[in-house]
Amino acid sequence: MAVRRNVGGLSREKRHKRKIKPTILIISEGKDTEVNYFREFNQKYVNVDIKIADRNSAGKNKARKTDPSNLVDKAIEYIENKYDINEEDGDKVWCLIDVDLNYNNPNPIEARTLEMQKAYNKTVDYEKKKKKTIRLGISNPCFEIWYLLHFIYTTANFKNYDSLKMRLEKDTLLSNYEKNKNVYQFIHHKTPEAIANCEKLRNYHVNLGKKLLENEQNQINLNVNDVITSNPYTNVDQLVKYIEFLNNR
Repeated sequence: MAVRRNVGGLSREKRHKRKIKPTILIISEGKDTEVNYFREFNQKYVNVDIKIADRNSAGKNKARKTDPSNLVDKAIEYIENKYDINEEDGDKVWCLIDVDLNYNNPNPIEARTLEMQKAYNKTVDYEKKKKKTIRLGISNPCFEIWYLLHFIYTTANFKNYDSLKMRLEKDTLLSNYEKNKNVYQFIHHKTPEAIANCEKLRNYHVNLGKKLLENEQNQINLNVNDVITSNPYTNVDQLVKYIEFLNNR
C-alpha cells in the first residue's frame, strides 16, 4: 500500500487545498555569507530555507562533506526524506558552490573541473530519474562576487577570496568586510543593478565562446570547464531574481 507523505502535519491532498507559499531550498557549503544573506528573503510569500552542508567545517580546512558532489547528495537527501518539493507550486532547490581554486594543487583548474563535473552529472542523472531539478548556483571565485556586482561592473580576474575582498572594500560601502557580516541591508536596494551586471558579465563570457548557465532552464547544456575558466562569474542572480518575483507577485 502506498504511503501518504505528510509535510508539516498535512497530507499532500490537504496541502493543495489551501494557499501555500513556495519553498526555496538552498544547500550551502558556507556557514556565514550565504546563510546571512538568504535568510533575509523569508517573507510573507516565500519560504527560503537554507541548509549548511557541514556545520563543523572551518575555513580552508573544510570537511569533505562540503565538496560539490556531496552538496548535491545533501540536496537529494533533503528532497527524498525531509521536503515535499513540487515545482508546480513554485518550489526550487539550489546548491551554492564557489569555484575557489586550490592553487596548492599542481593542476587546480583540472582538479576543480573534475569535482564540479561529478556534481553536475549527479544533477542531470537525478533529473532524468526523478524529474526533479537541482540547480547549481556557481560563483567564481566565490559568493562575494555577487556583492561586488551590486556596486560595479567588472571583468577583472580575481585569484581568490582575498583579492576579491580587497576590491569589495575599496569600491563599495562594505568596508572591513568579513564573511560573518550581514550585508543585506546595505545592498538590497541595489539588487536590480546587480542582476543587470550579472547578465552583462555572462554575455561577456558567452561572446568569448563560453557555454554557461545563461538561465536556470538550460542547465543541462552546461560546460563545467567553461564556468571554471570564466572569472569572474556568478549565476546567483537567477536565484535572487526568482525569489524577488515570488515576493512581488
